[in-house]
Amino acid sequence: MKKKNSALGIILVLVAGILWGFSGFFVNLLKPRGVTSPQIGVMRLGFTFILMLLWAAFCRRDVFVAPKRCYKYFAGAGALGMVGSTVFYFYAIEMTSMAVAAVLMYTAPIIVVVLSIFIFREHLTFLKSVCCIASFLGAALVSGIVGGVGNISVPGLLFGCAAGFSYALYSVFSSLALMRGAKPLSITVYAFGFATLAMIPFGNVPSLIGKIAADPVIVLIALGQALVSCLAPYVLYTIGLKFTDASNASIMSTVELVAATVIGFLAFNETVGIPAIIGIVLVIGSVVMLNVRIPHKHK
Repeated sequence: MKKKNSALGIILVLVAGILWGFSGFFVNLLKPRGVTSPQIGVMRLGFTFILMLLWAAFCRRDVFVAPKRCYKYFAGAGALGMVGSTVFYFYAIEMTSMAVAAVLMYTAPIIVVVLSIFIFREHLTFLKSVCCIASFLGAALVSGIVGGVGNISVPGLLFGCAAGFSYALYSVFSSLALMRGAKPLSITVYAFGFATLAMIPFGNVPSLIGKIAADPVIVLIALGQALVSCLAPYVLYTIGLKFTDASNASIMSTVELVAATVIGFLAFNETVGIPAIIGIVLVIGSVVMLNVRIPHKHK
């Protein structure tokens, strides 16, 4: 299914990517308070689901109504897409490094492009191929993986690739649900519900409750994380999928890594070297090339 890549869809996806980039900001606030990565994931998904339920119950009860044939796609987007990318990403970090895990996560656009050829009958154009490769190379440069990363274990490599594949599945399952009549907000609500249920076993909830009781500020930080870097971007991205191809949206979402780098530089005084700057240019350049319309006579 070919969609017109409208300005609205482009803006929504890009804003979603930027907001996802704030995830590291909240993680850096929670980690010193003793909260583990899986527990951060539980709060991120769980609090987002609670906020969406409250909003839907009072303002948009119609989001709970969805075609029965779409529930399997909701479960896939949540339990496989959201939770799979989170859990596999955590394991990839433990077995490799944050830089390597981040780059492997950004195999997602390539996976979405390939899957979209078979599932949505999208065409693999030369421009899309170049943008896909440029965005991945840019992610590698921004993450710091270029310049030496040490030994990469096979399990770590597999977990990283699995994180990227899971990340790609959210776009695919969401697009399938949209094609079958589901509302974007319905997809988001149900996906977070399935994701929360699937994530709970990984988070050691009793220990998390004890940490919150000892330090209630954790809840405030986690609520900020849920609202800024989870609820808003997922809603914007899912709506954006109505107006742009899944493959294009996935490539554009790599601005998340650029945003995370800029936020780290501004908020935590993290250094940004020449390779990172080149990577930022590549990612932004791929987004621009993907969306600038060239008159047919000049192609």
